Amino acid sequence: MVVLSSIASGSWNHERRLADFGLSTELIHTALRPGLTRATNRSSKALRSTPGTDIYNDAMEQFHQLLAEDGWSLTYVDQQPRLVHPDGLIAFTVAAGRNVGNGDVRIKPRTGRKGKATRQSLQVSRTQVPMLFGAEEAYLEAELDASARTAPLWLLVHERTSSGLNLELSRPSAMTPGGIVNDWAEQIPIKFLDLDGDLSIFDVPDDDGDINVSVEPL
Repeated sequence: MVVLSSIASGSWNHERRLADFGLSTELIHTALRPGLTRATNRSSKALRSTPGTDIYNDAMEQFHQLLAEDGWSLTYVDQQPRLVHPDGLIAFTVAAGRNVGNGDVRIKPRTGRKGKATRQSLQVSRTQVPMLFGAEEAYLEAELDASARTAPLWLLVHERTSSGLNLELSRPSAMTPGGIVNDWAEQIPIKFLDLDGDLSIFDVPDDDGDINVSVEPL
């Protein structure tokens, strides 16, 4: 049975659920905004796949930077990058989809095609990693890999619109034979990331004190 938080409890409970994992709407928006801005500003000469790549690559890098101090790790499971909670509560990756953040339990998000890493994570059970005597570094690497494989996999699913991103953090429960995730154990809707009126896209980092011209509305 799908647990769709938006129907039952409202945005406050969504935020509390994110906080269970050490996440927040603000953090998620902060991580996604640079890639979305880059994607939005692409010219018509860019490849059709480029905006999606901008969002995916930038978001994974931004999340790693923002979460590393809290003990999160980035690792790969069969070439799929995942950010792993320090206590193994969750591992997540970014995924594009359709029908995202809809709010209607009859209309479920559908991702693009996923591979064996996602499919295996829907079937995985927790296992212990044996200690390798005299090989602490190898053990720690194996432990991280095992944690990534056995921690519940969630997808930060996004759908790009003309003005921003529809978002939800959701735990997949089923895939089609073709690799599309189409059913979910839990869905946590996240506030729409709206770039309209967001002046941060014009921020210039590491300003060296060049001439600043103030612009005021007419």
